[in-house]
Amino acid sequence: MARRDAARQRQAALPYHTVGRFAREQFGAPIFRVVVDAGCSCPVRDGTRGSDGCAFCSIEGFRPPTARPELSIAEQVARALPRLSARYPQAAGFLVYFQPYTNTHTTPERLEAMLAEASRIEGALGLVIGTRPDALPREILDVLCAAARRTWLQVELGVQSTHDPTLRALERRHDWATSCKAIHALRRRRLRVGAHMILATPWEPPLQQIEGARRLSAAGVDAVKLHHLQVLRGSRLAQTPPEGGWRLPDWRAYAELASSFLEGLDPRITVERLCAKAPPELLIAPRWEVDAATVRARICERLRSRRSRQGTLAPRFAG
Repeated sequence: MARRDAARQRQAALPYHTVGRFAREQFGAPIFRVVVDAGCSCPVRDGTRGSDGCAFCSIEGFRPPTARPELSIAEQVARALPRLSARYPQAAGFLVYFQPYTNTHTTPERLEAMLAEASRIEGALGLVIGTRPDALPREILDVLCAAARRTWLQVELGVQSTHDPTLRALERRHDWATSCKAIHALRRRRLRVGAHMILATPWEPPLQQIEGARRLSAAGVDAVKLHHLQVLRGSRLAQTPPEGGWRLPDWRAYAELASSFLEGLDPRITVERLCAKAPPELLIAPRWEVDAATVRARICERLRSRRSRQGTLAPRFAG
């Protein structure tokens, strides 16, 4: 009990709404995610909207070795659990996270089967579905609604930016208006919405990136994941570097930007990630000399030095 109380106090002391705090509010204890690959494709890879993927994408950089589509979802979870359970011994359970590619870019029948299999796994407390804003037709939304009536469910959208020129540079093949439409469609159905955002891009002024926090807040997302732009081997960004190579912000500049982003973010939004680092063998730029924990600590330090926290500069949104 004392250990749990200490953990709660640490989470409450941080200047942003942490995923640990949310897990305790929602589930009563820490939880973790188990990444699975359901074998779905992506509309910008299979010819639906393109065939070469987004400019930054190198999917192998973000998928654990246990997430393999040739295995069933249950088998993938079983392979991942020993390591994750040892890493999170205090966890009450886990969420099955459909992460690679676009997990609603499939038939309603197949999606229903995927979610049903995952929700039956012992210890699974809920589901997280990674997808794109332009891959949520009505029939798919109906399947997600039905699943959410049976188990806890969050839909995570690859928004990436609220700035259309940046989305074009990243070759996302959707705009901010499409993301807004998707967020609103999910909220109308009372589905929990997460948004992935890329900061520190060379195409977007810092003030425009900070404004993205207010736009996401106004749109009504429930959770946000942040990371900086990373140029990975195998991506098209790596194949077409600008003259002089990629000169992206260092970790201190990113921490400054991320802390300002948090100040404009509705304090009710869960911040699930502040920084992510790709495997060193895949990363071309930026090659920071510090780990993600150091970057997170710097973000908190910058907020505290300004006597600020998440939402300090955010408008108050109803709802």
